[in-house]
Amino acid sequence: MQLSSSTKLGLIAFLAVDVALAVIFVSLYLLRSDRSTEAELREIGATIFPQPFEISGFDLTDQNGDEFSGADLSENWNLLFFGFTSCPDICPITMAELDRFTNLWREETRKPPPQIILATVDPTTDTPDQLKDYLAKFNSEFFGLTGEPNDLMALAENLFVAYGEPTTEGVQPSGHNNHESRINPDDFVIDHSSHISVIDPNGDLFAVIRPPHRARDLVDAMKIISE
Repeated sequence: MQLSSSTKLGLIAFLAVDVALAVIFVSLYLLRSDRSTEAELREIGATIFPQPFEISGFDLTDQNGDEFSGADLSENWNLLFFGFTSCPDICPITMAELDRFTNLWREETRKPPPQIILATVDPTTDTPDQLKDYLAKFNSEFFGLTGEPNDLMALAENLFVAYGEPTTEGVQPSGHNNHESRINPDDFVIDHSSHISVIDPNGDLFAVIRPPHRARDLVDAMKIISE
């Protein structure tokens, strides 16, 4: 049966409305999905930036005495944490959770875990050998970075990390106090930001994960972030 011109126009208009409604429904679904994802990430302390931040070039030294630069962040997801080997509480707790995270990640995804990096806020003490001995207590596959104080500070600024001067005055710095730590009066401490920086395979700062850090939450966050 041949359709009249008016009938054809009516069908075309009807289909156009159907397509428009389908687009709207899909958009609403994706919007709700995005909001749901944001809420889920927020609950476990993770925030994805609207646009990744480029990290300026840097040259540091790893625990093996080898050069480590921005190029070593590419082609991998990276979790970078600033801390120091003499840290009495937050750093070893975080490193232990990162070790548990890598084991859980392998078990659940059957994929290599993100590259884990500890950058020191105490380069005077944390030589490559000191970092190597420290990392061996947690996971020998982790990287430890040290170098010139100004170079470490520049990387920290790129990752929105702040840290102060060493103190043994028994004052609980903000980074430690936020974690209900119990610092002895004679402990050597350095006030430092304790979030984990998530660096994408392009070498850009993609997200941050705030403390307290738990292996289970880190796995859940990285499953979403690395999709």
